[in-house]
This record gives sequence, structure tokens and C-alpha cells, in this order.
Amino acid sequence: MANNFENRYNAYIHTEGSAWSLRVNDIFIRDNAKVAYADYSPNIGMNLRPGRNTLSLLFSPVTGQDPDTGEYRYELHNGVAIDIAIERYQWTTQERERIHPIRIRYNEAEGKFEHLELTAGGEERALEQPHLRSDGRMQLSEFDNIIFGGGWTLDGYRLDITFTVDDPIPPFHWEREAVVLEDSPELRRELRDAYQQIHGLISRNDTEAIFREVEPVWARTAYLLTEEKSARDFIENTQHGLAGYERVGPGGEVLQPLYWGDNPQEDQVEFLDNGRLVRIRPNPILWEHPPAGSERFASFPVVFYKTRDGEWRVADVATGI
Repeated sequence: MANNFENRYNAYIHTEGSAWSLRVNDIFIRDNAKVAYADYSPNIGMNLRPGRNTLSLLFSPVTGQDPDTGEYRYELHNGVAIDIAIERYQWTTQERERIHPIRIRYNEAEGKFEHLELTAGGEERALEQPHLRSDGRMQLSEFDNIIFGGGWTLDGYRLDITFTVDDPIPPFHWEREAVVLEDSPELRRELRDAYQQIHGLISRNDTEAIFREVEPVWARTAYLLTEEKSARDFIENTQHGLAGYERVGPGGEVLQPLYWGDNPQEDQVEFLDNGRLVRIRPNPILWEHPPAGSERFASFPVVFYKTRDGEWRVADVATGI
């Protein structure tokens, strides 16, 4: 890894009985629509800060669908279980540190979650490692309008746990500039304008302008996740490089008109980082893979922030893997 960051952080999420969306420091990581059972281990390193961090699982224990309204019903029941572990992997020494803040199962008879002290493998849950620790406490609250990738929504709950990282992680490039946003017709119009700006650059094949817009994101990705020395090295060593951000991609994929309806008030707007970041779901910027009408799409899932000067900038590219 040379002079790049030498530690990788993953969350290990096992659930039963719930669809969910995972955030770290209130920034999107990935979502899951598999209600019965899910098992994922996403990389969370890009969303970390040095010191105290918060992992949030927005979950909905879906039990069925109302045949008249089409709305999904949800309820905590005996089949709901959540298991969360966090691991730090050191590239050069290959050492692993894992903590296991939460392993819970809902108990209908008692009307609450019960905490299981052993892991699924029968070992005691560790809460403290040399560079990683948690108090294992959770905070549970109601949460409305959990937004999923297709733009559909569920109501449910938010489970928060805190953990501490003892590594010198660089700050987000937008941290000092981003202002807190409030949903309004004006904001929704401005947010659409921000998407149209990026879409216009792609339409004109202005890949250098796209690079300038996204460079801080790709620079952080290069430093935290790869051996690449710069944003330029990182993006040029991806599968298609900047050519993947042209109107017609290297594989013949064609940029589509922005994917939204006529009324901005009907957009599914998702706020992140306690209201300082925002995006529209589903992702409006799409390319369709050939042949035309295949309905196989690639997206550019940008997330925006607004500066104190009123400018809209790219904060993140939420790949959700």
C-alpha cells in the first residue's frame, strides 16, 4: 500500500425478517430488499472518521402487503434478528481485529429485543480491540420513509450503535463547506439543476470537467482503498477510465434522458449526514446497455452538498456495494 492508508474496515451484517438500508455516520453504504434473510459484508472505510462513529441500520420488518392500498405492513415479531460485527484488516501484517457490537433477536412474549451474548459460532462477543471498540449499546427509534434503490419506500425503525476507530482517517472534502439543507420546492429545483449540470457534461463528452467535479471523491477512494497515488491514477485504472463517463460508453451503452417525472415535488429525495448531503432515488443519471430497449442500465449515483456560497458540488458516489 506504500504511503496509502493500510487498513480496511468492513461491517458484517446478518439479518432475518427485515429489509434495510445501512449507513455509517448517516452516509449511505448499501441497502437490502431481501426480507427473509440477508448476509453482507460491505466496506465502510470510505465513510469513517477518526474517533467516534455511528453505524445505523434503518430496517423494516415487513409482514405483508395491504391488498387494497398496496402499502407494506411491518411489525416486530419473533422472526426478526440482527447481527452486526465490524472488522479492521491491516494490509501489510494481515492482522484482523473484530468487534461484535450487536446480536439481537425479537421476543414477542416480552415485547422487546433480547441480546445474545455469544456469536453464531458460540464465542463471546468481543467489544474491544487495540484499534477498534464499542460499548455494545444500541438506540432504537421509529423511522419513516426508508428509501430503497428503486425509489420505493418503507416505514420501520432505526437502530444506532457507536464505535471508536483509532486510525488517522482524513476528513471528507465537503466537511467544512457543506450547509444543512431543508426540504423545500426551491431545494428540489436546485437539486435537479445539479443533476442536469452533471448530465450535461456527460452529454458533451466533457470528461475533464467531470473529473474536476468528482476528483476529491476519487482521491479519497484511491488513498483509503487502493495503492493508486491520485484520483487520476485511480479512475484511469478502472475498467473504462473516464471514457465510461461519455454520452456513449465503451461498450455501446447510451446515456438516457434524466430519469424523473415532471414534478420535482414527487422526487424521492434522500437526506444524509444529518441533512448536509442529498440525492434523488432512484438514480436519475443512467446509461442503457445495448441493444436499445434492453432495460439493462448502469448509473452514476452522485450525492450532492451545497456550499455556503450557494454552489452545488459532488460529495460522494454511492455505489452501494
